[in-house]
Amino acid sequence: MQLQTPVENPRYPFRLTPSSRVVVTGSCFAEHMGERLRRTLPPEQVAVNPFGVVYNPMSIATGLRWLMSDRPFDDTMFFEGRTGVWHSRLHSGAFSGATEAECREKVCAARATASRLLETAELLIVTWGTSRAYRLKTDGRIVANCHKEAAADFEECDPSLDALCDDWRTLINELHDFNPRLHLLFTVSPYRYAKYGLHASQVAKAKLLLLADELCGSRTQTHYFPSYEIVMDELRDYRFYKPDMFHPSEQTVDYIARRFGECCFDVSLHEFSAERATLLRDLSHRPLHPDSAAHRHFAENLERRMQVFLEKWGVSVN
Repeated sequence: MQLQTPVENPRYPFRLTPSSRVVVTGSCFAEHMGERLRRTLPPEQVAVNPFGVVYNPMSIATGLRWLMSDRPFDDTMFFEGRTGVWHSRLHSGAFSGATEAECREKVCAARATASRLLETAELLIVTWGTSRAYRLKTDGRIVANCHKEAAADFEECDPSLDALCDDWRTLINELHDFNPRLHLLFTVSPYRYAKYGLHASQVAKAKLLLLADELCGSRTQTHYFPSYEIVMDELRDYRFYKPDMFHPSEQTVDYIARRFGECCFDVSLHEFSAERATLLRDLSHRPLHPDSAAHRHFAENLERRMQVFLEKWGVSVN
């Protein structure tokens, strides 16, 4: 008896190895997946949300263009909010600061790191959350985050599928000029935006799915990973959600991460990850009797194993 409708694992023309570099950007689901990738690969080889959690395709595209540019950030991008905290129109609140200088420092540091990785990365993972966005009335720019400013300062917008396709086709060309070997992997977040109403949320998701289909249908280095379908069709049960009944649970994200690994990881990366996880677990061990002969033997053995790992893989455990 089959009690699920399984989603078939896609096949991709690339496999991640222990030396691979990856950039992950987009929604909070991208954040969760990116953090799991940093537990699998050496963390310095993975950039996760260099603009913070961003949900709409327009702001994500703007952010990626900034990563490929050496232009300084526009002064109008930074502003002092109602509470005296400084924010960036292009970033989430994770980059806000008590002063403009602090905010700029966070923004520029994340950009420098992610830009270096993007230039040599094998894979860029983009997770869209919703097609809806908010436009600043004063200058018409689409913002990544409203930072709890007055609702009257913004107007909601929902660009057409054609407009999104045109923008992202152009962006993909720019990305491949910047890094010809880069593969793009699009996903749609399974989180539903109840504030729009469930029907409107589904319409926005449908637009994102069509956008991914349009972009992947005509490009050899653009791909789609069915995280949305795995949650909605294969798991399809409220026990796979957090108590708010909208966010996928940790168990669900772990399951999707495992499916992602089945599709995208080389055998060597599975081996690397398993060995690293074991060593990190042993490193975190807190002995009851640190002066005992047994613990000294454990520590010496662990030191030897870490050296073997370094010689085998060319990177340290931590």
